[in-house]
Amino acid sequence: MKTPTTHILSVSYAHPAQKTVAETFANENKLPCQPLHRAQSELTLNFTEMQLEIIDRQQKMSLHVDFIGGSLRHRKKYGGGKGQTIAKAIGIKPGKPVPSVLDATAGLGKDSYVFACLGCPVTLIERSPIVAALLKDGIERASLNIEFSEIIKKGFVLHNIDALEYIQALDETEKPEVIYLDPMYPEKKKSASAKKNMQILQKILGHDLDTHEVLTAALKKAKKRVVVKRPKGAPELQTERKATLCYESRGTRYDVYVI
Repeated sequence: MKTPTTHILSVSYAHPAQKTVAETFANENKLPCQPLHRAQSELTLNFTEMQLEIIDRQQKMSLHVDFIGGSLRHRKKYGGGKGQTIAKAIGIKPGKPVPSVLDATAGLGKDSYVFACLGCPVTLIERSPIVAALLKDGIERASLNIEFSEIIKKGFVLHNIDALEYIQALDETEKPEVIYLDPMYPEKKKSASAKKNMQILQKILGHDLDTHEVLTAALKKAKKRVVVKRPKGAPELQTERKATLCYESRGTRYDVYVI
């Protein structure tokens, strides 16, 4: 469950060729739909020939998922590989098989992509149909790239479903080795321009209200560990047990619950 978003969202299309798919999505999600030049809402999910994007008129910027170029390409090339903090947090060790990861709060898929680049089979869970649509579009476009097709083969599967519902329904044969949580929390102060993407995401998603329930369920279903990403200095989530260990990087802490 998330806080309801108060930001007006509509669906648009850049060209008549995208009209049918845009209207279908809008009808399924009970959203208004119109050509892009007529859209007036603060946030618009815009269907174009090249990509699916969110346009934020207030910030005068757009957002889409790109697994091949931009910051994710740089992260893959210079991110530190298996020595980076997030890799240690999910239990990657030299000479050991990489774990399967369930990213229960996929968002724009950045951390999921890091896990995939480390060789992990990844299941992405995103409950927002808007954000899931952006992710699906990014995966489909990236799958045309031969390098990303190797990630697809290992496992990079997206489900548009509530995380708590999905985790609770896992049976013994489906349990992942690692469940990863990166809850959405209110920002204490306005972010710098580099964080505008996150501001747009918060407008769409609101804030997670059931993180404690999801963590409790994850602790019962993960085979090896649950990892919770937290801002550095933030309190540990309240649950029936304390984190076993934690790893810190600049501005971020990973609380690890070893099963």
